[in-house]
Amino acid sequence: MKAIARKIVVVIVVLLIAAVAYLSFWPVPVEPVPWQASTPPGYTGAHAPNSRLSGLRTIAIGSETGPEHIAIGKDGKVYAAMTSGNLLRMEPDGAQQEIFANTGGRVLGFDFDAQGRLIAADAMKGLVAIAPDKSTTVLTDHVSANDPIRYANSVVVAPDGTIYFTDSSTRFAPADWVGTYAASVLDVMEQSGTGRILAYEPATNTTRIVARGLSFANGIALSVDGHTLFVNETARYRVWKIDGRAHDVEVQSGSPQAKILLDNLPGYPDNLMRGRDGRIWVGLVKPRNPAADSLADKPFLRKVLLRLPRSFLPLGKPYGHVFAFDEDGRVTEDLQDPSGAYPETTGVTETEDRLYIHSLDAHEIGWLPPITSDSTAADSEPTPEEIYVLRSIREQHEPVAGWCASAKTGFEPFPQDAERFFSFWSLRLRPEDGRVVETKDTRVAELRACFGATKERARQNFYAEVSLGSLSFQGNGECLAVRTDFPEAGLFPVRCQLVLSGLPPPYVGGLLTTNTLTSQVALGGDTDPPGYTQASIATIRLWQQQ
Repeated sequence: MKAIARKIVVVIVVLLIAAVAYLSFWPVPVEPVPWQASTPPGYTGAHAPNSRLSGLRTIAIGSETGPEHIAIGKDGKVYAAMTSGNLLRMEPDGAQQEIFANTGGRVLGFDFDAQGRLIAADAMKGLVAIAPDKSTTVLTDHVSANDPIRYANSVVVAPDGTIYFTDSSTRFAPADWVGTYAASVLDVMEQSGTGRILAYEPATNTTRIVARGLSFANGIALSVDGHTLFVNETARYRVWKIDGRAHDVEVQSGSPQAKILLDNLPGYPDNLMRGRDGRIWVGLVKPRNPAADSLADKPFLRKVLLRLPRSFLPLGKPYGHVFAFDEDGRVTEDLQDPSGAYPETTGVTETEDRLYIHSLDAHEIGWLPPITSDSTAADSEPTPEEIYVLRSIREQHEPVAGWCASAKTGFEPFPQDAERFFSFWSLRLRPEDGRVVETKDTRVAELRACFGATKERARQNFYAEVSLGSLSFQGNGECLAVRTDFPEAGLFPVRCQLVLSGLPPPYVGGLLTTNTLTSQVALGGDTDPPGYTQASIATIRLWQQQ
């Protein structure tokens, strides 16, 4: 038996040594560069949490997925680039869908030139022109003989005919890494800053470097005068303002031709699209993850991560977020969906009638009615308070031993059914009188609670931990049974209140109150007797430091 035990120990030691050796020395294709990540700002200020992107209306696209980029053609039709490589064409309402073209690669961004050609940034093939008759021509796939375009991503056509586009990485080509996602992960993890902005001159059939030194150059848009470029640097969470007439400018050199316009964004910026009334729209494909930022100055650990399955990568949780800014960098609109129901929002195409929302993985095209002037965030003064009105539903939840311990909650929990879990949903109101017409629109928050007895039978101690969008906080308070068997037998109206704490700056505290109705059915939103809204209509007020 001792001999067998020794063999087992030897095997375990050998396996551990092999695992350490693999994680430390197995070759990976990146050479990570240390950099300094700013402290994530969270969802504050112009990006304060909201649900304006929730409840998208949708256009079905059959078996297609991933409308990563959407634009309006010279014919007034909607064009959308899909994961399959297909470019769909349809009426603005989604009718009469057809496959307009397929380049055989992966189109990530496109625009239209004066001749009506669709000019595509194809991650596999370079810069491609597709004529109205659907004939396809590769305009450029090299800057020079020994300088290939490896990751064409986004494109914009200037009034003078110049075609500006981003080459996200000169290190990692999607054609070499089984697709755009794998190549982008490698470039973002390496942070070597090889992304660049290129300009193709149709008259001379030449391509030049406008600027370089970007960590995954992505979305691109033009100023009204056609000379200034706005460019997303995805891996560094920022937007640049760059002179389109520049020649081979290193953006980190301090040149006056390249300046940071928006920095330290709360997520990874993807597409840029000009909208109406001076708006420039950007999509944040994922929120930031503090774990990823903590690895900025740890290149060795980034290598270790790439030796693990991709599921170990510190990705942000699903969170829909798009916003608009003007040419001076002032945020003028901000639309969020904390539930992330429409996945990985990459951008916005704005028309007179709709906002089309781009996505990496959606199985439909999401859209909203147009922005109206009275909803413009920039027209309102900053307020010290955020108010949310939501509906809660109790859901099945497996209690965790000790989670409701008095050392945390400040009171002894009930011996049975002390720990409970609730989902929170946005509401829809009738504008003319404020009456609620939909009590379960979009899931936006979660609450995990503990309850315990007090000296008064009708009163209970109440402790909760809440997740609302990117915010996490807790609260202590109480619930009071108002009456029993009211408004009919089997119904129990209750009111609860929590004083909120543990909020990140600039929040200083808050209050959660509920107007609650429970019934003989503890779980779910359907009451017994039927016809009522269970469990709560809740108000959350969050206060900021002034």
